[in-house]
Amino acid sequence: MLDQICIDYAGYVTAVEWHVSSSYPLYSAEGRAKWRMYPPPYSGSYATPWLWVDGRQRGYNYNLWRNYVAERITIPTPVQITLSGNYDPSTRNGTIQAVIQNDSSDAIDARISVVITEDSCYYQGPNGDPWHNHVCRDYIPDQTGTIITIPAGGADTIAHDFIINTSWNEARCKIVVYAQSTTMVPADSSYPAFQGAEIAILDLVGVKEEKTGTGLTADRTALTTPGKGKAEIRFTAPAGKTYRLNLYSTDGRNLRQFHGITTTDNWLTIQNLSPGIYLYRLMVAGKTFSGKLAIVQ
Repeated sequence: MLDQICIDYAGYVTAVEWHVSSSYPLYSAEGRAKWRMYPPPYSGSYATPWLWVDGRQRGYNYNLWRNYVAERITIPTPVQITLSGNYDPSTRNGTIQAVIQNDSSDAIDARISVVITEDSCYYQGPNGDPWHNHVCRDYIPDQTGTIITIPAGGADTIAHDFIINTSWNEARCKIVVYAQSTTMVPADSSYPAFQGAEIAILDLVGVKEEKTGTGLTADRTALTTPGKGKAEIRFTAPAGKTYRLNLYSTDGRNLRQFHGITTTDNWLTIQNLSPGIYLYRLMVAGKTFSGKLAIVQ
């Protein structure tokens, strides 16, 4: 149900899915600790599944979740979040920066949470669901977040370094940032959220145009052959260096991977591509080149 809501309201909803039992392979200790920062909502206890919409607890009844989300989307917010940063695939290290803008006439105290999520995680859960999306992998720096005061009409900026664990698929990871009130609402023991935003990890890898005078260049040409698509990528680098080329679909799936040792002039040919748009990332000699391939029939 949560996945379908995110699909139906794409661009309006971002999600974080906490797996809070240590017996499950997708368990996150920080996710469980974050969950328990809310007062226990179920007759003085905690229960799963349980939904919070913009920080307001909305219970375990799947059939009601869509209505809660649809209702909340219609409510305007004075807070806007803009994300930027960088990510180095060769080291799997990066930095996320969030600018939180307060367009209201009053100052806002907010807890800013930063969390890495991963999609398409396979685990056959007790309810029979084998695929899990929006899975909480890590809070940055931890689940307590960062508390800031944003003046009326002003903005504040936070920045955090992060690492993508080698067991996570970087092409399926996002960073989610949300600003949440520090004041509990007594009526339902919740902390309302002002706004949220997300960005894919690989969107933090800058697209680099062809370099000259550095000993390394990258060109790409989308070609076709009768009955099937073909892409050719040419790059030059010092001989004897390792290279890796990943080809992705636009939704972040890693379709193919090539690796080897460079010569002084290198051509990579990718065969049997269906018409469409693809993303590529080439890592060679300590540099990264990213871009798009357009395959036509």
